[in-house]
Amino acid sequence: MHTRTTTAALIAAALLALTGCSSGYTADDCAAAIDDTSTKTNKPVECQDISEEDYETLHLGYLLRKDGLLPPS
Repeated sequence: MHTRTTTAALIAAALLALTGCSSGYTADDCAAAIDDTSTKTNKPVECQDISEEDYETLHLGYLLRKDGLLPPS
């Protein structure tokens, strides 16, 4: 349980750090665009300017929510 809380806090902190993007897309736009077809090399357009580390964090959050390990955002 403590691990899930820590993971959720880390993901939330990463999302807060990603408040804007030069292309006009925000971290929220990127997070909303991630789906089952998203991979490390197949990023949604909304995520193209996000750093690799930040994208991986958002993608991991998507996977954890999909598997029910994190509450829906």
